[in-house]
Amino acid sequence: MLGIDNIPPCGFGNRVIFYYNLRQEAKMRNKDFFCIPWEGHQFFQGNLLGEFPPKEQYERFNFCLGERFFDESGLSSREVFQLKNKPSVPPKTCAIHFRGTDFHSWNPDSILKKEYYLESIDEFSKSVENYILFTDDHNLESYKKVVEYLSSKGRNVFYGQNTHDRRHYISDFSVMSECDYLISSPSTYCLSSGFIGKEKKIIHSKEWVLNRVEKNDMFWVNLYNGGNEDYKLWKLI
Repeated sequence: MLGIDNIPPCGFGNRVIFYYNLRQEAKMRNKDFFCIPWEGHQFFQGNLLGEFPPKEQYERFNFCLGERFFDESGLSSREVFQLKNKPSVPPKTCAIHFRGTDFHSWNPDSILKKEYYLESIDEFSKSVENYILFTDDHNLESYKKVVEYLSSKGRNVFYGQNTHDRRHYISDFSVMSECDYLISSPSTYCLSSGFIGKEKKIIHSKEWVLNRVEKNDMFWVNLYNGGNEDYKLWKLI
């Protein structure tokens, strides 16, 4: 038996990835699993808690994130995570995610430049009919420039509920997960929406990815080297 008996304080995306790593490890080792209830598990179908509470001795599964995500277990993230309430998103819709707030202090390099977003929009321009913007920081220069740019082009622009009310995080996550295109950020909240729901064409910042590859951050190293069927790059911009 392998299990998560403690989840440190962290955001929804981190919880999703930590849990998925448990499921992959249990699959690879042919072990039963359990997980304590975690905020967000209730939004997915099926028994995500496994054999909880455990009735036998177990091995604790320690906290880990992107460094284990691309372990080849044969267990698809889309098999593990299926939303109970899947929103209806029009075809040819692109999600654009901006992360600010605590990222300014965590790693200033993670605040992506406006040029990345504008060039990514141009890259998808012939395929996309609708854009939905998601952010936790309305003061980001990149966010303001994208709003201005899309408005000047007369494009259909919508905004995630969580953009204006942080209590709606699962609403935004669900919508992002059902978009055909994703202009992504380094946020695990956004990354997780990329490997759940529809298979997407995903753009990442070339500057950010190469920065993390140089630092041997294994999630980004593996993604740069091709990722897998659950999460892979369409293009670096």
